[in-house]
Amino acid sequence: MKSLNTSYLPRLDHLRFYAAALVLVYHYFHHFVGNVVFSNPVASLVNEGHVGIGLFMVLSGFIFSVIAQHKTVRYGWFVYNRFIRIYPLYIFAVFLAVTLMVYNQGQNRSVFDIIAWLLAFRPETIAQLSYFSHLWTIPVEFSFYLLFPFLHAFFQRWGVKYFVGLSLLLLIVRSGVYLEFGSVRFLAYETLFGRLDQFLIGYVCGWLYSAGGGRRWFSNALALPVSLGVLLFAVRWLNHHGGSPNMDAAWWIVWPLVEGLAWALLVLSYMYFRFRLPAAPGRWLAKLGEFSFSIYVVHMFVVIVVAKHIPLIPLLGDEAANVVLNALLVALPATLLVSSLTYYLIEKPFLQYRRVYVRDLPPPGQS
Repeated sequence: MKSLNTSYLPRLDHLRFYAAALVLVYHYFHHFVGNVVFSNPVASLVNEGHVGIGLFMVLSGFIFSVIAQHKTVRYGWFVYNRFIRIYPLYIFAVFLAVTLMVYNQGQNRSVFDIIAWLLAFRPETIAQLSYFSHLWTIPVEFSFYLLFPFLHAFFQRWGVKYFVGLSLLLLIVRSGVYLEFGSVRFLAYETLFGRLDQFLIGYVCGWLYSAGGGRRWFSNALALPVSLGVLLFAVRWLNHHGGSPNMDAAWWIVWPLVEGLAWALLVLSYMYFRFRLPAAPGRWLAKLGEFSFSIYVVHMFVVIVVAKHIPLIPLLGDEAANVVLNALLVALPATLLVSSLTYYLIEKPFLQYRRVYVRDLPPPGQS
């Protein structure tokens, strides 16, 4: 996604598309197969594809950090830009969701339900509609936007130690919640108190990348495969310890940090990786990355409709592998078709209203 506030980084759009595709395959897979423990780490990644949300959170912190380094952020214009970027399509999805609740599920909903969905907090009815229950991430993401200008100012003043202290505070909060209630999975997985760790990690990665930090290590030819190996090892561990349905595990206290750090290694390795994709595939991946928000918003609706009306094509003998292949060859193209329409008809027309929200810091000694 090209920004008015920084130079374009096409590899970020590649990563956005990978995150969206991973979440889509995860939901399609679970529609047919359900939760499975795999010895194959790649299969574990499919089963635990919800971790793609963590990649989105890390990427949000990364790009805002790259944009804002050595600059000040004008709060009003920043939040305005984020509203323009997120809310047109989100409002479309919210009205569709509430309409389906009323007319197709027979639920009596009022204007207050719509207002609850539109606020930057989790609506209580969001889990009642399978087509859009994944939109719980949007209020969390928008909470990042409300906090980011302050977090950026605090980082400029106190540096990494402030973010370390904030992450320590979040760890203490999650630990306290676990000791009190015997479960912290919901807090760690679906709220700011878990996902903020990943946003902060992304910010630090953006800061390192802007300064050229880590280039020596992450531009090494082995960095990307090693980082991918670390991610797969972490996700396989998650899969073998109950994954996201394990509501009572104590490891949820630290999992947001582990997931965020694993994605951070991969993001930096991918951004620094010396190998260049051929021009045409690189452009196509970048274009698909532009659709990533639309893919994320509409994919559950498309996946459920496709899974109901298009039988699995028997392409492979292994059930799990066959479902994944059907996800890539059937559900993903259908989602790309719909998301390209929502991007060009809903998202993109509003992007022309964006404004520049950063300005250079004044020289030392001047205010």
